[in-house]
Amino acid sequence: ENAAAGKPKIDKFITKFAKVYTPIVVILAVLTAIIPSLITGSWSFWITTAITFLVISCPCALVISVPLAFFSGIGAASKLGILFKGGISIEALKKVKAVIMDKTGTITKGNFAVQSINSADDMPENQLLQIAASCEANSTHPIAVSIIQAALQRNIKGQTPESLEEISGMGIKAELPQGTALCGNKALMDKYGIDTEKNIADGTTEIFVALDGKFKGSITISDTIKSDAEKAIQLIKSRGLVPVMLTGDAEGSARFVADKVGISQVYAHLMPEDKLNALKNIRNDIGPVMFVGDGINDAPVLAGADVGAAMGSGADAAIEAADVVFMNSSVEAIPQAMTIADNTGRIAIQNVVFALVIKILVILLGFVGFANIWAAVFADTGVAMLCILNSLRILWKKY
Repeated sequence: ENAAAGKPKIDKFITKFAKVYTPIVVILAVLTAIIPSLITGSWSFWITTAITFLVISCPCALVISVPLAFFSGIGAASKLGILFKGGISIEALKKVKAVIMDKTGTITKGNFAVQSINSADDMPENQLLQIAASCEANSTHPIAVSIIQAALQRNIKGQTPESLEEISGMGIKAELPQGTALCGNKALMDKYGIDTEKNIADGTTEIFVALDGKFKGSITISDTIKSDAEKAIQLIKSRGLVPVMLTGDAEGSARFVADKVGISQVYAHLMPEDKLNALKNIRNDIGPVMFVGDGINDAPVLAGADVGAAMGSGADAAIEAADVVFMNSSVEAIPQAMTIADNTGRIAIQNVVFALVIKILVILLGFVGFANIWAAVFADTGVAMLCILNSLRILWKKY
């Protein structure tokens, strides 16, 4: 239903064209049958000519072939686990000049694991992990899940917070039996004026923990880069597009991942509103943009992009806001979707040009007496069948 509602511009144009074209053709056919017949008296010849003209002019091939090309594109993509929500998404994808990606869950697997627990102020590691797990108990973010799993592996039970506040893009503030706890990134610590001892290893994310305004330590967490990420980025570059990374993670871990997969433009430590502003700036500098993300925080950016794509493993809010969903959460699905969009647009144009050229040619032959009713049938049904077969090439092609 969404696909049918989201008609591309070329489909809307053909629909409008047919609404004007069809009555004009019918009127011309009637005039062709009557006026020359009244003048020459050859009613049989001119009625046959008018019927031939009417059959030739029937816009079936145009009206059928264009939407069928887009539905074939949607079908070909769905076989690869790529779900377009409408033809308008395919059309917009052809115009994209930059591909902007989130890091966690898009370029990386989002399978975080705790690497080390770094206590400060003589606080035992297990107590530091307990505070962090208590703060993150109600969160479904992959980083929070990794902290909770690490606590369970050590048989550490979290405590139920008396109150809990999620600070967007920063972390959690919770009232625990031990006091007021903060668990989040460097920005959260800076917000509350807490000094930290920051020393992040390459490719890791660091979560800071504070209690009653004092820094208590940090937990380092690492993620895994998806196996197809580097190849996908190379394919994106080969199309002349600019890959960009926007992430809320620290500069060090973001740059490490970007260097590994071949992305030169990196914007790190961004809040959700910062991501949207960065996207607008990139669009002004480069042109139409595609954004690929998976988190709740990505929903505004997905909605604001020319084409928004969500990973199927991501949050429901991101999937709802996106124009395209990559159900297999593969980075390689990005260039695959672009190839399908290019083929779909090219075949839709081929169908329009082919149908119009054949129809005009047979109409001219009909008026000079060289096209009979069989030529008219070919110009109508035959051309429609050829356009349909041409559209089905999108489904048959390997991507």
